[in-house]
Amino acid sequence: MPSKVGRFGVWAALAVTVLGTLVFVHTVLQGYRERKAVEALSWALANQVVVVDPGHGGIDAGARGPGGTLEAEVVLGISRNLAAFLRQGGARVFLTREDEEAPEGESGDDLVERVRLAQKVGADIFVSVHANAFNEREYGAQVFFNPGSKEGERLAAAIQEEIRRLLKNTEREPLGLDAFVLRSLNIPAVIVEVGFLSNPQEEKLLRDKDYQRRMAFAIYSGIARYLAERKR
Repeated sequence: MPSKVGRFGVWAALAVTVLGTLVFVHTVLQGYRERKAVEALSWALANQVVVVDPGHGGIDAGARGPGGTLEAEVVLGISRNLAAFLRQGGARVFLTREDEEAPEGESGDDLVERVRLAQKVGADIFVSVHANAFNEREYGAQVFFNPGSKEGERLAAAIQEEIRRLLKNTEREPLGLDAFVLRSLNIPAVIVEVGFLSNPQEEKLLRDKDYQRRMAFAIYSGIARYLAERKR
């Protein structure tokens, strides 16, 4: 007759198997839903030129969470996912950096080079991705726009709403911000602060690859929503 320990081991193994199956099914279903959503919104994105700007890079790693998570790495992961979603939707996408190095050019100023790229490729939209840091109590993604740009404000509002709707972990509102990359472009441009690395719980989320993908999809959905509303 099997011992209690033996039976416990069998049940534990079965539970692990069931859990693994559920995780796999959830992942497959999530991927299916994302593909369908991308297909449904692709008409709004077709032929749009979007510059995705992962903030920082090189010697400037940006903010660092209490667990050692670097802003430059988090935003690069999110930006790569965002670029993939946009391309699937039919947009032409340019990343200001595709690795850990900051953009380089004749100016010697990476911010200037980010703006120059957007101007060079004739961007329709510019989205800069960053992570915030203040204290451990602050949390939540927030989108910023140039106060002088009505279209930038509309883009920011659409992205903020989709982040709230899909991720359900922020009540923040879009805000105007006087930032070089925003005021230097005459196209809809936003900075998406994807959360606070200084908050230990949010830091754990932001370094999670699945969450990075979900955040990227929420930003993508906001861009598509903005473009769809603009074309009506």
